[in-house]
This record gives sequence, C-alpha cells and structure tokens, in this order.
Amino acid sequence: MYKMYLYKASLLMFGIAMLTLGIVIVSQREVLITPLVYFAGWVLIIHGAHNLAGFIAHSGRLGQKRREAKLITAIMNIVLGAGIMLLPELSFTLATFVLAAYLLFNAASKLADFIVAKIDRQPGHIFDLLSFAFYMVFVGLLFGTGLRNDTFLIISGVYCILFGAEMISDFITLVIPQKVKNSLKRRIRISPPVYVSTFMPLGTLRYINEYISLNDRMPEFTGGDRSDGLPPDIEVMVHVSNNGSGKVGHLDLYFGGEVISYGNHDHSSHRLFGVFGDGVMFTAEKETYLDFSVTHDRQIVFSYGLRLTEEQREAVRTEVERIKADTVPWKPPYQTACEEKGSANVKLSDHHDYCSELWNGTHAEFFKFTRGKFKTYSILSTNCVLLTDEILGKTGTDIVCIGGIASPGIYYDYLERLYMTHKTMVISKTIYDRKTMRKLKKERTKQNERSVS
Repeated sequence: MYKMYLYKASLLMFGIAMLTLGIVIVSQREVLITPLVYFAGWVLIIHGAHNLAGFIAHSGRLGQKRREAKLITAIMNIVLGAGIMLLPELSFTLATFVLAAYLLFNAASKLADFIVAKIDRQPGHIFDLLSFAFYMVFVGLLFGTGLRNDTFLIISGVYCILFGAEMISDFITLVIPQKVKNSLKRRIRISPPVYVSTFMPLGTLRYINEYISLNDRMPEFTGGDRSDGLPPDIEVMVHVSNNGSGKVGHLDLYFGGEVISYGNHDHSSHRLFGVFGDGVMFTAEKETYLDFSVTHDRQIVFSYGLRLTEEQREAVRTEVERIKADTVPWKPPYQTACEEKGSANVKLSDHHDYCSELWNGTHAEFFKFTRGKFKTYSILSTNCVLLTDEILGKTGTDIVCIGGIASPGIYYDYLERLYMTHKTMVISKTIYDRKTMRKLKKERTKQNERSVS
C-alpha cells in the first residue's frame, strides 16, 4: 500500500515541478539558457557514470550483448554530456533544430494523412489538414524568428506547463470519489514527447531482461491484480522486442474470444518503403498467437486487462462489428498456395512475408478494408494504435486521444499509470514471455489429461 501512496505523492510533486519549470522557462527565457544546458550536460554525465558502474559491477553476470550495450550507452552519455557543457551555445542551437525537425515531421505526417484520406474519399479529412496547420504554425514561429533560443524556450515552457497540469489532473482524479471519476469523459491527453514514449516499452523490456539475468526471476511490479478471479472484459496487448521495428512495438486487442490486430502486412502493397500500404486486419486465437509472438518473433507482451460495464461491452462489440463490416476476407500468399497446390507441395521458406508465417503458425483469419479510414495503412497515424483507440474509445474512457504521431508507447505509458492506480478500469497486468508460455502449455496439458481421465 505504501507504494501506492508513494506513487500518488510522486505524481503530484512531478506535476508541480513541471508546471513550475514551464512557468519559469516562459518568464525567464534567455536567463535560463546556460543553466539549462549545464543541467542537461550533468544529467547525461551522471546517467553515463551510473551505466558504467552497472557495467563494472555486473559485467560477469550479464550477456555479451547487454554488456556491450551498457558500455556503449555509458560512453555515449558521458561524451555527449561533456560536449554539451563545452559548447553550450551550439548545443542549444542544435536542440532548436531538433524541435523544428520534430514539429515538421508531425506536420508532414498529418499532411500525408490528409492526402490519403482525400484519395480514399474519407470524411473528416479536414481535421488532418487543421492538424497540419497547427504544427506548421509552430514551425513558422521557429523559422520565422531565425530559430531564436527564446522561441524554443517559449514552446518548451508551454509544453511543460500543459504536461505538469496533466500530472496534477491525474493526481486529483486518484483522490476524488469513484462515482465522480466514472463520470469523466474522453479527452485529449498531454503525453510525454513521442521520442520518449515510443521507447518506453523497450526500456521496460531491457530492464526485465537484465533483472532476470541477475536474479533468475521476473521482477515485482507496483500495482496488483484486482480482477477478483474473474477474467477481464477486454485486454490491450503491447508487444515489444529488441529487433528492428519491434523496438517501437505493436498494439492489439483481445475481445470476444479473439485477438484483433491491424497492420501493413501485405508486402505487395507497400509504398514509400513501407510507410503506406493496404490496411490488413487479422483475428486469431489468443494462446496460439501469444505463443507465436514470444517464440517466433521473440517478443515480450505486456497485457493490460480492463473491466467494462455492460453498456461499455456492448459499445465495444458494436464498434468491432462496424469495423468488420468494412472488410472482406484476404489470404496470405502461403495460404493461397497451400489451398491451390496442397500443403505438401509448397514450402514456407519460399514465402518471406509476415502474414504467411503467421498463418502457418496460428491459422489466423485475415481481412482487407474496402472502405473507411483503415483502408490505407500509415505507419505514423492510421496504424495498430489508431485501430485500438477507435475500438477502446467507445467505452467513453479518457485513455488517449492522439493528435500527432501514434506510437504504442503512448498507450503503454498511460495503461501502466492506470494499472499502478487503484479503482481504475485496468484491473490486471500480465507479462508473457517464453517461460510464461511454457508454463501455460504445461497447465493446459494437465487440464486436458484430467478431463480425459
């Protein structure tokens, strides 16, 4: 219980600190440039020294790749921190360029969404255009003032104020009566920067791997199972791995006895290096799909269970049916070849696409969209996160309302915070890895043996 009080206190203190920092940055601006640069430099140096100490202390107990990663990270942080302190003006100018590039990237993603929606003749594309204009206003401010430091500080200060207010709002939500809390409506949330939230699941994955290598067991997490022995009504599953795009993660749902997932899975439709493509949705049996994810894809899956009211369950069910009504069945190349030539005459090794391997491992059912916003997949917005948000948003909760780049880390961050809080919709958290799946298989085998006998 003390961990919960500690979490509430840290939420309030962090919110106040961010709010105060934002106000100070906006009011002082140029006066803070040198102190902020030196502060950032010292933070990087201290973090690098911490990683270096961990490398020295545990080098004999960590795997080769983990040791190398710790050492490289430590050296990079120390060098970068020292460089920032030695060249403060240049460092701040580079930071301003990074912010401008980030805002321009968001603007480009919304413009691309507008063009795709226009081509697909989707309603509501005007909001993408307005989002593009919103980001371009800030880009214009930065470049229009010659990338001045005070413009960068004003934008950063306003963000800190909004983010701090969000933290304080979450604290208030924790301490008010449940009856009032349930009346809150879905709203736009101020999330951590996407370049931070994107890699939150990966950071947790690496922490778990390091903890297991040192202690030979899964770490304990703050929170607790509040399901009262009953299964959750819906599960949000965050996938993450150490390989390639798996570092960013993937998001899908388990509802109504099936996993519902969406992605850019038809390789023949990929455009612009896979940024766009035909949207493909598939449904699969949960245990088989999880086993495929953790064994074939070498992922860890964080599954958050939510408790819904009957009205919310019906709203989700209706939304799932509405989305499925816009689809038609689609078959991966390997499945098509097996049905035409016979499985004995077809080699899986001749088909290198993900859907073929997934069908072979799970016999999932695949669908393509004939209309609607999910007809065309976009890696920056119309992706697995948006489909999850579209379905879960029908519960009326304040999970996430995304205005910029949609990453699984945004959902992971918020669901983790809800899990750490009592009396919320998130009632359970399960981490699936290879050990967990082996245990589930053993339990399933024992149940089958008992039922036979």
